[in-house]
Amino acid sequence: MTGDHRTNLIQIGLGPWGTDWATKILPRLPDAHVTGWVDASPDARTAFVAATGADPGTVFATVEEALEATGAVAAIAPVAIGAHVAVARQVLQAGAHLLLEKPFALDAATARELADLAAERGLVFGIDQNYRIFPGVPIVRELLERGAVGTIRRVSLEWHRIHQGVRDSNALIELAIHHFDLMRHLFGREGVAITCVPVTPVRSAQDRTPGASLIVELDGGITIDYVLSSQGVDAQTPWPGVWRISGDDGLLRWGAAPDDHRAVSITDGDGNVTPVEVPELPLFERAGVLRAFIDAVAGTGAPTSPAADNARSVAMLEAALTSARTGERTRVERW
Repeated sequence: MTGDHRTNLIQIGLGPWGTDWATKILPRLPDAHVTGWVDASPDARTAFVAATGADPGTVFATVEEALEATGAVAAIAPVAIGAHVAVARQVLQAGAHLLLEKPFALDAATARELADLAAERGLVFGIDQNYRIFPGVPIVRELLERGAVGTIRRVSLEWHRIHQGVRDSNALIELAIHHFDLMRHLFGREGVAITCVPVTPVRSAQDRTPGASLIVELDGGITIDYVLSSQGVDAQTPWPGVWRISGDDGLLRWGAAPDDHRAVSITDGDGNVTPVEVPELPLFERAGVLRAFIDAVAGTGAPTSPAADNARSVAMLEAALTSARTGERTRVERW
């Protein structure tokens, strides 16, 4: 959809990532009308005004002040991971719709609590799982749904990029949450259990690790060998990773190094490779997520990843963090 309505919203979080949203994503959707900008840090507010030219009179220190002054009905929140839960509670309790960064919580219980709060108040609550908005995703999902490779026997996923934001953080929290969500979305199955061996010890969610090797079990006997790496010399994969899905009737490949997220092909039992056309999407990645959120607020669509559904991706992250800490296969919480 192109959107023929206008939605007044505020943006919470004016650091480097918030500035990126404000300058690169929001201008692509003219009907996403930002009436206020929010950050608790005076330094962040000052730097944001300098970087974007925002009217200082539209920049606020608190969510409540911004909502009251602007009359906005919704908020987007590109804030630091540690602030996700607190910001979600603030916005939802204030009665505004919310698009929040991932992961919106680090445990399934908190994720469900926040999703229930939004549901009780009749609010749209979407999560920016933007890997769902890559051009190859609907193609691969459709191929799997129609059994293009037959019964699935083996799946592997490799992600490798020398990326400081991943290497210097907890890669499971910063990046693997994207892939857990993508696994659920592509296969239409829920997580069963995860075994995780981190590159460096992870005793708590605050510990850093640049990568991990994981075995991810999904419903229906699907097991995914998943390697997440931000160290060492290798060709750079696309952000969604390089996927190999082997079945009785063929091999589906999606993604190729270096950095080709549109490469999709099917190899049959005789070794014949057939490339699959991957059309462009009207709006890509975060812009597509924002488009769906704005339409949902207007009552003409739904978020690409509603919080109530995304809580199950959070449950997979929680299991991975527990396994990383204990060294044991950990079951994913189900409800």
